[in-house]
Amino acid sequence: MAFLQARMGSRRLPGKTLMKIHGSSILERAILRLKASPVVDAVVVLTTRQNEDNAIVAECERLGVPFYRGPEDDVLARYFEAAEIFRPEIVIRATADNPLIEIGSIERIVTTLRSSGLDYCMEKALPFGAATEAMTAAALAKTHAVTRDPEHREHVTLYIKEHPDEFRILLPDAPVSLRRPDFRVTVDTPEDYAFMELLIGRFSETGSPRPLEDYFDIEAPPSVCMP
Repeated sequence: MAFLQARMGSRRLPGKTLMKIHGSSILERAILRLKASPVVDAVVVLTTRQNEDNAIVAECERLGVPFYRGPEDDVLARYFEAAEIFRPEIVIRATADNPLIEIGSIERIVTTLRSSGLDYCMEKALPFGAATEAMTAAALAKTHAVTRDPEHREHVTLYIKEHPDEFRILLPDAPVSLRRPDFRVTVDTPEDYAFMELLIGRFSETGSPRPLEDYFDIEAPPSVCMP
């Protein structure tokens, strides 16, 4: 099950989650790419109880996607509470400012997590904004129970990654064709948004989402590429 965290508040680009790129919100694009993975049985949007996030709820209702509203700053609690309701065995973590999630990576990290008996897995060297993370519900629950550090509560998997002595972690390299850590496919600034409009607009959109590699034939300006 994929948990897609989303909120309207953003210091650099308020409301970015629902900004439209060629007719579809960034939230919708992230949902569609998550759903395209054969190992994702459902996508749940995790937003907050703030009034401004009523707009995200309305978008979820329009798209027929389930949602959960939890704490704004304690994102770890938001994930844990959602897991208590939806009961996934494995949680795929994604964020709603990434309109070009790498679909194939989802299956690879979930398969690796299961076959190797891991608690956490994420591919390295993907374009910035293309990666997702896979963790067991047990690892999520343990993290929620043991840490009260505000940074760990805000960044859901940070405690896991900082404590390899407590969790079984693997960070495999992405396939060679996808190793583009210099390439930025997230939306965090107006410049990011302009580049995503340019990039996605290069292709007609019919049927299934395109493979991420299709977008590598155009380079972002240097000021946009750097994370």
